[in-house]
Amino acid sequence: MSIPMIEGVKTIGQLRTEQNQPLDQDLDRNAFLRLFTTQLQNQNPLDPMKNEAFVAQLAQFSTLEATSAMSASLGDFVAGQQEERMLRGASLLGKQVFAPDVAMHQPGGTTLDGVIRVDQVIDDLKLYVVDAETDQIVNQMDLGPQISGDVTFGWNGGNFDGEAVPPGQYIFKAVGYIGGDSFDVPTMAQSKIRGVSWDQSLGEIFVEIEDGRSIALSEISYISE
Repeated sequence: MSIPMIEGVKTIGQLRTEQNQPLDQDLDRNAFLRLFTTQLQNQNPLDPMKNEAFVAQLAQFSTLEATSAMSASLGDFVAGQQEERMLRGASLLGKQVFAPDVAMHQPGGTTLDGVIRVDQVIDDLKLYVVDAETDQIVNQMDLGPQISGDVTFGWNGGNFDGEAVPPGQYIFKAVGYIGGDSFDVPTMAQSKIRGVSWDQSLGEIFVEIEDGRSIALSEISYISE
């Protein structure tokens, strides 16, 4: 005669099988305690859980607790770092920076500053002011021979004839010369920070400057009021 199965009641064989299975990594602390208590309550009094199995279950619980605590601590640490970076980024709003390849707004007759980064001795250095819309050169500065280092300059908004250029967007481009060879030299221009964002995938703060571009904070060398 077969004994009917009662729903919700586990056989001794099922409980033993569960005891020998590894702990589900998705179990939280409370679920583990409920499972462990149920196993103790339903074990066979004639064949109770062996000490080794009992110790193994407790060891799994300790591991689960330690892993959960570590995950929580790591999450708090990462969140704290992100908050610190964002606070740092927010403090930059409205400040002036020197960023590469900036299209600057020239309202007319205003001096715009820039920096040229020279990484070697060169025979001659020329700076060109280019209209961002037409790509036409509106002025040129001959800065002469240079050694390695930063070369600062200012453009007063004038053209080749000394007259004020029309209001608009302009770009600084520097060219270095050694013998008969010419090459572009990195140039940074002044712009104002008007927005800050955090890229979680890159782990980097990006600032939005006046020409609408977003630039990684690590690419910016100079920050001023």
